[in-house]
Amino acid sequence: MKHTPLFAAVALLFPASLAVVFVACSSSSTSTPVGTGDDAGDTATDAAATIVDVGAPIPIPDLDAGPDLLTGCARDPGPIPPAFAATSKKDPLAGAFTLEQATAGFPAGTGTWTAAIYTELKGIKCTLDDKAAPVSVANFIGLARGTRPYKQKTTWQIGRFYDGLTWHRVIPDFVIQGGDPLGDGTGGPGFDLTAENHVAEPKGTLAMAAGAKPSGSQFYVVVGMGPSADYNVFGTCDTPTAIAVASVPRDIEGGTDMPLSPVHMLRVEIGRCP
Repeated sequence: MKHTPLFAAVALLFPASLAVVFVACSSSSTSTPVGTGDDAGDTATDAAATIVDVGAPIPIPDLDAGPDLLTGCARDPGPIPPAFAATSKKDPLAGAFTLEQATAGFPAGTGTWTAAIYTELKGIKCTLDDKAAPVSVANFIGLARGTRPYKQKTTWQIGRFYDGLTWHRVIPDFVIQGGDPLGDGTGGPGFDLTAENHVAEPKGTLAMAAGAKPSGSQFYVVVGMGPSADYNVFGTCDTPTAIAVASVPRDIEGGTDMPLSPVHMLRVEIGRCP
């Protein structure tokens, strides 16, 4: 992939796919974070395509991926996805996806929405800021849990989108970026997001990557000096594991900054923490 100078944006746009049936679901180191165009990402990994049974308990990840980061938090009891048009030409929700829809299935309560991103190098705990970026947070939670439809080939489906995806760009003292089902920085869930905020991005910032528009799924964690204030910031993360991910050997010669040995998001869990 062609890279842009530091803090510049690249627009990667792809044509829309076709179709319509209605279904109801019951149950390099100078690179900037890059997003995707509308309806991009026609092929997803098998892990991303898994359909989660409504109400099914979500097991705690294998502790080989690190300790449970959501101890003491309200755990995800299982998603309740919305009905949607599986073969819609464009986003069947037309971009209208709320935090209430994203968290459907969670019991009523208070606390802070939190993500635990487990990797081979242990976990990254992120506090999500739904006040500053309600759209980004809702879509991130929805993709992680399986309540937000995403596009695979010509159909829209639900499942745990992020589980099994890779950190496809790792740059020490800058960012680690992931959330692309294609694994090369050009894919997405079939929709983009609206711009919500452009604020300073210190170490630990969690933000959506962007091209012409904020990506619907690609995001990054700042592990050093962040990019300019051009992206949707939707939370903050602890950084020890993120820094470790950024430090793995990567493709510098080819200019992709891709890890030479893949580092995965083994599982992304959502909880509501005190």
